[in-house]
Amino acid sequence: MYRFTRLAGVCLVFATLVALTGCSGSLRKNYMRDKAAEHVYQKSLVEVWPRVHDVLKDKGYSWRENPGRFVLETEWRDAGGGTLGPSTQSKFLVEGVTRPNGGVILRVQRLDRTTQEIGTNYTRGAIRTQTDRAIAINSGGARSTLPTQQTFARDLQLELELLQRIDPDAAAKLEADALSAHP
Repeated sequence: MYRFTRLAGVCLVFATLVALTGCSGSLRKNYMRDKAAEHVYQKSLVEVWPRVHDVLKDKGYSWRENPGRFVLETEWRDAGGGTLGPSTQSKFLVEGVTRPNGGVILRVQRLDRTTQEIGTNYTRGAIRTQTDRAIAINSGGARSTLPTQQTFARDLQLELELLQRIDPDAAAKLEADALSAHP
């Protein structure tokens, strides 16, 4: 009985340590994203903006912008899904703002839209040939799309990635702060 109790105690301690280690990592990531959202760059928008372009280009996005306005909107890009499940697309709105008391802030908004195709008006008989299939599709509208669902939110993860690329020293300090806050 004593061995069982001792083994159970060791297992409980091990499980607790594993859980706390996972929680600390999550807390550090959340801490870093939250602090990156408040970061003020000590550079001009003219210096920062080309790096924003680089990050978005590396992610495979193209965009439209008004020159000199420091606002850009990416084109829609497939983010997942397929023929058997919902299809998701996303795009970003990035805005650079010069603060009146100095410094620059970047704000990133992400828009995701999800659509789901469904089958409708199925035929009663078996479809055995390509002709039967073409008739079923063309005569009954065999596919339809559910209404599109859209979500719009601030993207703190991309803001953190921008910080890491634009101001690596500040990002390293932020990472050290996160590690000391959540060991």
